[in-house]
Amino acid sequence: MMSTAPAIEVPDSTDATLRLLAELRRGHVRKQAANLAYWLYLGGLVVLIYGSWLVAAIVRALRHPPAALADTAALARAEPAGLCALALAAVTVFLWDARWRGPVVVGQPTADWLLDTPVRRARLLRPRYRASVLICVVIGAVAGLVPAALILSAGLGHAGTGRSLRLAGVAMLSTGLLAVLGTGLAAVAESRPRSRFVRLAMPVAGLAAVAAAGVAALAATVSLPGAVATVLLWSGPWGWAAQGLVAMSGGSAPLWPAAVALLAAATIAAVAAGDRAAASVPAAALRIRARTIGSMSAAVANLDVRRVGTAYRTAAGGYGRVRFTVAPPLRRELVLPWRDLVALLRSPARLVWAGLLSLAAAGLGALAAHSPNSALLPLAGALGLGYLAASSLCEGARLDADDTRRSAQLPFRYDALVWWHAIVPCLALAVFGGGPAAALAVATGKAWLLPVVLAAILVLVAGALVNVYRGPLEAEALASGFETPVGSTGNITVVLWYATGPLLAIGPLIWLGYRAISGPRPGAIAVSVVLSLALAGWLGYIATGRARRLRSF
Repeated sequence: MMSTAPAIEVPDSTDATLRLLAELRRGHVRKQAANLAYWLYLGGLVVLIYGSWLVAAIVRALRHPPAALADTAALARAEPAGLCALALAAVTVFLWDARWRGPVVVGQPTADWLLDTPVRRARLLRPRYRASVLICVVIGAVAGLVPAALILSAGLGHAGTGRSLRLAGVAMLSTGLLAVLGTGLAAVAESRPRSRFVRLAMPVAGLAAVAAAGVAALAATVSLPGAVATVLLWSGPWGWAAQGLVAMSGGSAPLWPAAVALLAAATIAAVAAGDRAAASVPAAALRIRARTIGSMSAAVANLDVRRVGTAYRTAAGGYGRVRFTVAPPLRRELVLPWRDLVALLRSPARLVWAGLLSLAAAGLGALAAHSPNSALLPLAGALGLGYLAASSLCEGARLDADDTRRSAQLPFRYDALVWWHAIVPCLALAVFGGGPAAALAVATGKAWLLPVVLAAILVLVAGALVNVYRGPLEAEALASGFETPVGSTGNITVVLWYATGPLLAIGPLIWLGYRAISGPRPGAIAVSVVLSLALAGWLGYIATGRARRLRSF
């Protein structure tokens, strides 16, 4: 009989290793504390200089709530579903973060060296998870002031300073609990990266957020039964977090303390589950996430937005596989649209998010058309979401801009490719956003707005193509400015470099859309459509000029 070798017992060196690590990192920790203090000071200075008016407006709204608006009744009907949509969107963000970063994060040296040593994983990873929980408590509580200020600015909950302060307190408590709940769920998702339930959780939460936003837009347009709001408010933690705000703003949520108690119980359970799961995050996943964060940090330092997206796709699994094939076209004019379609099919998440953003944009656009007197904010939100959807659909053009040799064999001039790359995004946006917008327009008797929506799609795609062909940011741009009392103008140059497309597309569209909504006359509609088409052509001309310069580098 063969004798088996005795198992070698590896001594537990956790305490000794962590003590040695703490001693070696003592100077580094002091540097990190100094860096953190600097960034806190810089953030406070930026808020004081650029955001003091917003803080003052929030404080003034809390102390002296404004009077009710003309559309306060419609906003009150949409409030329960709208708050649920915001809460579901927050949960979606936490689940998305768990796919590539997560609350349990280690640095590159820890991932390369310490994970392979005989150190108890729990002692190493759980402190990082608990630090993430504490950070999320603070950020979530402060973020709760935003929905409270929005509710008060809309004229809801104007029953005196005392009620306004209670509204702010309930908002901070609810959002803080929701943030901690999302952190716990993210830790559980991070520990099970291959679970089918975990992979489906984020898309389902995102679809639920879009559905709740659609219900909110519908409730603002037409009166829905009260049972719809009741079901949403008791459907889960997202509804429990909204009940306190609904009650404090004068809505119907009589059992909101019980809902907050349920939210607290769910948060405690999620934190406990996340604490257990933090110790079981796979080492391979931690190494990939550490490399991703390092690559993203280097890309951000170099102001290379495209590299940030590449690093994210590497951590999130890259491009998806094509589930079905698309036969190549027989005519050369269709080669570019076919390649763009294949590029989108290789990344199905882009199609999904473009569809969700388009639906949300259609809902906000319907809200703006229903309330012309207060249409600027929802109209700007609709156009911003529409631009993000258009930008996500321009992946084929982005690939050609990254490598100009990719299209060298095509029988087209490089600058002429800009117009061909606009076909697939325009058609996709017309289906994703134009279809729901048409249904809402016909249902509400505003079918005359459809030409404005279609012209806006062309402008948004053209603006996205302007940004696609901007090329790399030159280092001299940072040094090209001059110093002012509020900072260097080189920063403004960088911001304008990255925001040229959305600024040139969304800014004029807000004015044209508001003009069409507030003056529903055939002449006003025709002028808005003609000016939008001219704007789309001008943006396309800018994009072709940028493509020509990009090819000449």
